[in-house]
Amino acid sequence: MSSENKSLENVVIVDIENQDLNESIQIAFEKAGILDLIQKAREIFVHVPLGATFFRDGVPLEATYLDVELAEAIISVCSGKPITFYEAPATAHRDVKILFEKLGYQKLVEKHSQARVLFLEKDIMDKDDIVSLNYGFNYPPIELPGFLFDRGNLIISFSNPKAPFSEKVAGFKGLPFSLSGKSLIMGSTLFSKKNLLHLAFSDIGLGLRGYIVDALDKIHEAGVTCVGINGGRYAGAMIENVRVTPVEWNVLTISKNTAITDAVSAELMGFNPQEIDYFIELAQRGLIPFDPRTIPVIEMGDGRARIGRQLKENNPFLSKGSPISTRQWIFGLLGQMSFKDRLHIFRKVIPSIIRYKIGKKKN
Repeated sequence: MSSENKSLENVVIVDIENQDLNESIQIAFEKAGILDLIQKAREIFVHVPLGATFFRDGVPLEATYLDVELAEAIISVCSGKPITFYEAPATAHRDVKILFEKLGYQKLVEKHSQARVLFLEKDIMDKDDIVSLNYGFNYPPIELPGFLFDRGNLIISFSNPKAPFSEKVAGFKGLPFSLSGKSLIMGSTLFSKKNLLHLAFSDIGLGLRGYIVDALDKIHEAGVTCVGINGGRYAGAMIENVRVTPVEWNVLTISKNTAITDAVSAELMGFNPQEIDYFIELAQRGLIPFDPRTIPVIEMGDGRARIGRQLKENNPFLSKGSPISTRQWIFGLLGQMSFKDRLHIFRKVIPSIIRYKIGKKKN
C-alpha cells in the first residue's frame, strides 16, 4: 500500500446516541470499506483497552475501558470469522485475565463460539511468534506479537479518547493522545511494566511518541490493515496524575487507518493536529496527509456538531493549568507497584537509564 493511498482513507463519524449499536457499526464498516476486509481476513485480532481501567468503590469507571456491548457489536459484524480480543501484560493491573472476567469478556466469548480472549504474557510463548524492535537503548528489544505483522490478519484497535496528556499541549512533547494508534502499540507489548517505565524514563523528552509512530509504520509496511475505532458512550478527561473524569461522548470515529482515525478524533476533541508533533511525524511517514482537512469524512448523524457545541461551552480535554507530564505518568504507574517492585526499578532501571543518556550525549 503506497503512502499516498494510506493517507487518503475515509473516516466515518458515527452518532450512537439513542441508536442501535449493531446496526450503526454495520453501516459504518460498510461506508469505511471494512466489511470487505473482514471477508478477506483469515483471522481478526481486536485490541481492547482494558489495562487502563480504573475502579471507584469497586465499580469500573466509564471511559477507562471498552464495554462488552461495543465488543459484541464487533462480533456481530465479523460474520463468523475467528475473532480474538487481547490486552498487554504491561498494564495498571497485575492480572489481565481477572480484568477480562470482571468486565464481562469471559462470558462474552462463552456466548459466541467464534470469539476468544488472549493473554499475551501467557499465550505468546514461542519466539517465532514475536517481532522484536531494537532501538539501541540499553535494555532488551521491545517485543510485539507476530500476528500484528501477518498480512493475512485484520487488526482492530479501540481506544477511549483521553487528554490532556503531555508536557506541552502545543507540540505534544510528552505522551501522545490516548487514541487508537497508541492503544494498539502499547496494548500489544510483551514486555513487563518495569520495561515500559524504562522506555518512558530513558526518552523522557519525547515520551513514547517516536516508538509508537515507528511501530505503526512498520505494521503498514508489512501490508497489514489496522482499523482504528475511537470513542463510545464515554470519553475521558485526564487530570492530575492518572485520574480520569468521564465525559459523555456517544460518538465513534472509524477508519481502516488508525492514524487517520486519531487525527480526526483529535480535531473532535478541540485540537489542531497540524500543531502536534505526534501527527506531524505521522504525516512525515505518509500515514496521514499533512493537512487533515483533506481527509474524506463521512458523517452518520449529527454527533460531530453535537460534540462541537458541547465542547465550545467547556472543553475538559484542553489543559486548565499544567497538563499531565511524562514524569507524572511514570510516577503514577510507580504508585501502583509494590514496594519491592519499586525498589527493583530504582536499583536496576535508573542506573541503566543514566548510562543510556550519557552514551546518547557522547554520540
